[in-house]
Amino acid sequence: MNLEITNRILENLLYRQELQKLEELEKDRIFCRHGIEHSFDTARIAIILCRENGIEINPDIIYSSALLHDLGRSQEYTEKIPHHTAGVCIANKILDDIDCPDDIKKSVLRIIGNHRNPDNDPSTPEYIFYTADKKSRLCFMCPARNECYWSDEKKNMKPEV
Repeated sequence: MNLEITNRILENLLYRQELQKLEELEKDRIFCRHGIEHSFDTARIAIILCRENGIEINPDIIYSSALLHDLGRSQEYTEKIPHHTAGVCIANKILDDIDCPDDIKKSVLRIIGNHRNPDNDPSTPEYIFYTADKKSRLCFMCPARNECYWSDEKKNMKPEV
């Protein structure tokens, strides 16, 4: 599997700066963090869910979306801009920097912009990504689960895909 766009993102200076900024802002966070581990977990779960649901999508789109989807959290923390909105702007800049083809860019930006929308059509990559993002959380192992704002019904209290 060739993840050309994903690898270009990983090497991009703006991506690295934004990821570092997010890691710094979340260093003392007791709840789930939004670093690269979360990104790769989300991508892998999304790939599995796409296959299970018969959704054909370029894995590079999923991995690229995963790397970029939470970068807007820095602006959410500092400027109160919803992270999916800020994330689209940051992702757009990074994708332009790496000369991402327009068709892939449009798909990635659509996934990022909708990754918090529970009302996505279940037959779309946006819904799959939304689901994977939530399922990537290991609530059953989290020491802060009792203080978490997620409802008990939403928490992942056992591993599943």
